[in-house]
Amino acid sequence: MDGESKLEQFVLLSKGARGPALAKLIEKVTAEPGIFSFGALLDVPSVKELEGSDFAQAYQLLLLFAYGTWSDYKACAGSLPALTDRQRVKLKQLSVVSAAESSKVIPYAELMAALDVANIRELEDLLISECFYSGLVTGKLDQRRQCLRVADAASRDVRAGDLQPVLDGLAAWSDAAKHVAHALEERARDATAAVEAAAKSSADAEARVEEVRKALKAEAGGPGGSLAGGALQDAMQLDDAPSLEYTEEDHHDRLGEHRMGEHRTGGHSDRLGRPKRRR
Repeated sequence: MDGESKLEQFVLLSKGARGPALAKLIEKVTAEPGIFSFGALLDVPSVKELEGSDFAQAYQLLLLFAYGTWSDYKACAGSLPALTDRQRVKLKQLSVVSAAESSKVIPYAELMAALDVANIRELEDLLISECFYSGLVTGKLDQRRQCLRVADAASRDVRAGDLQPVLDGLAAWSDAAKHVAHALEERARDATAAVEAAAKSSADAEARVEEVRKALKAEAGGPGGSLAGGALQDAMQLDDAPSLEYTEEDHHDRLGEHRMGEHRTGGHSDRLGRPKRRR
């Protein structure tokens, strides 16, 4: 049976117990292996009634196991019942949990003082057999640096008055989260607006291109467009015909041929038509 189920049984028994029977029940629950949370028992009305009764020490003992440490017990041992060996071990287990909640690296010297342990061997045995094996604390024993390195630790009961700082922290976190969410919403709206504007601009540009395309098509299909098209076709045909080039060199060549012809013709005429001289 796990610790939670065991605690439920003690809670049910406490509701029908009074006086010495209830004090005896508290002694048993604080020594029971596997039970490390006592808040549910403290909420039982009959248990609360012990505070102002002849069995107030039993109530104070329950408070010690719910919120206190071995150092707290040593400081007020005279006003509390004597602890059994099993209660001593459990209170030291809970003391290690409290230390692990406040620091992830705990020097051996600090733990030895807090747990009233005489040497390192005894301390390491306690940490391994009573804390690691029970699952209350997970971590590593750093023998070279003489410290406990905490990876995780169980949670202990919390006093109602100790909850206010936690609630304040949660409220601050909630406000910060709302602020971040609001900022993200604004950015999302801006991004959506930018995308819509870009899409509209693209659509407008496509519409203008289509208008220009239609206008050009209409101009090409009209009378002037046909004329222009025919002229363009004629120009293309002329471009395809062989070109006749007449250069200055051709001009001189032809002019020379013409003169040579005249010279030949003229010479013949002179020989035929020139009158002979009389002697």
